[in-house]
Amino acid sequence: MKTLQLSIENLRSIKELTLTLPLNPGLYAITGKNGSGKSTAMAAIASLFYFDILEKYFFNSVENNSQILYKYNYSDKTIDYSFSFDNTKNKWNRDGRKIYLHGFYEGSLIHGNRFRDSYLKALKAASRIKESELIESKPEIRKMLGFILHDDEEKYKNLKKLPSDRAKAIFKFRSSPYFLIKNSRPISQLSLSTGENLLLSLLHSIYTHIQKRIGREDEYFILLDEVELALHPSALLRLLDFLEQLSSKHKIAIYFSTHSTDLIRKIKPNNIFFLNKHIDNTVEVINPCYPAYATRNIYMHDGYDYLILVEDILAKKIVNWILRKENLLSSKLIHILPAGGWNNVIALHKEIMASNFLGAGKKAFTILDGDVEDEFNTKYKDKSLVKNLNIDFLPIESAEKYLKKKLHTKIDHKFFRHFNDMFFHKTSLDDIMQEYNKKYKNDKNGKKLLSIIEQELQKNNTRYEDFTDKIVEYIVDNENMGNLSLKIKKIFNH
Repeated sequence: MKTLQLSIENLRSIKELTLTLPLNPGLYAITGKNGSGKSTAMAAIASLFYFDILEKYFFNSVENNSQILYKYNYSDKTIDYSFSFDNTKNKWNRDGRKIYLHGFYEGSLIHGNRFRDSYLKALKAASRIKESELIESKPEIRKMLGFILHDDEEKYKNLKKLPSDRAKAIFKFRSSPYFLIKNSRPISQLSLSTGENLLLSLLHSIYTHIQKRIGREDEYFILLDEVELALHPSALLRLLDFLEQLSSKHKIAIYFSTHSTDLIRKIKPNNIFFLNKHIDNTVEVINPCYPAYATRNIYMHDGYDYLILVEDILAKKIVNWILRKENLLSSKLIHILPAGGWNNVIALHKEIMASNFLGAGKKAFTILDGDVEDEFNTKYKDKSLVKNLNIDFLPIESAEKYLKKKLHTKIDHKFFRHFNDMFFHKTSLDDIMQEYNKKYKNDKNGKKLLSIIEQELQKNNTRYEDFTDKIVEYIVDNENMGNLSLKIKKIFNH
């Protein structure tokens, strides 16, 4: 995996921040509270291919020891590169071998291309333009605008644009504005809704840069700061679908900063980077990070009676199977929420109870993986730090460790053959385990094994969900869930 490590020191109220970013194709979210460093991190990354960002974005927020350091890792090689600010010359200096990464950066309110012509003089200039001066817009842009905003690709079929040479030379626009023809009259994008205007500029920039990418194989990624500006939640989700297709088709890593729970909820935990700024201005990066922990804002229907916090998706499936098997789902609504590592789960549970987020008459319950029980007791229970929280443990270490034990550590031959015959028809489970045994000697938690299995299932067009469902069903049917079931029933007043 190719990665870019970014380190920021003493810049824009950030004392220290280190962020390691994969460059593999996919969607990645950088999130955190206001002032946590999201925009600073995005601009610092973009400085690799837009050097003038250093002067424009950081011109009044530097110290004599401000610096940005990069490490680009590929094929077991590392390139170091850095920018440091020279206070005596009032300029940024470069050091090290240049990292040749390319990309597109869309900034937020002040620095973004979406806002380049957002001023009164431009609006007046646009009002003087006649339809005869316009040309047809690119079909890809107008169709995507309609799809994202209205789920209707023909919504903006009358969209046209001003040629870039006339836009700059005659009307003094910084970009090439679009116009929607209504009743034979051109309406400038500046006079459309804010969402239409901003999204149109964003789509134009992305389309223009992607066209330059066709036929090239070098590293490239897109950075979008505050991507959700002025967009309805349903439009945001369609924008995400568009970006996902773009990433897959053109092999691009797309990073966006956001506060939107709707967007974050659609991103894999491994692709979420939560920036947590501490009182000493150091920034801790939490990755992987589950959406609920990243946003501290659980979307919860008002009718939910119980919230059960777990560590990950597999734990959620196990708890859901227990509830179904014990007929505990009737006459109540239960929300099972994965929230990341067990310390994150405890922190979120404590915060929910302290803020009375659930409201009157509703209960929260945490179920952790069994492998952390001793550590939990030492850190929390023995010190009476969580005596007001309902907390219990799965009777297995974790689903991943359970699978590793059955297939590798202490092989259960009946289990092995059953799952081999059910899911692995091209490459056998025996061959997969041979590969795993060679590559991963220190996979203590079993996550690498699960990752290899997931990749193999994808090759065979087999749903990973079906595989994990069967594993979870086997665990619930064959392991003693009695004590946990009793605890859940007690919480539910059964």
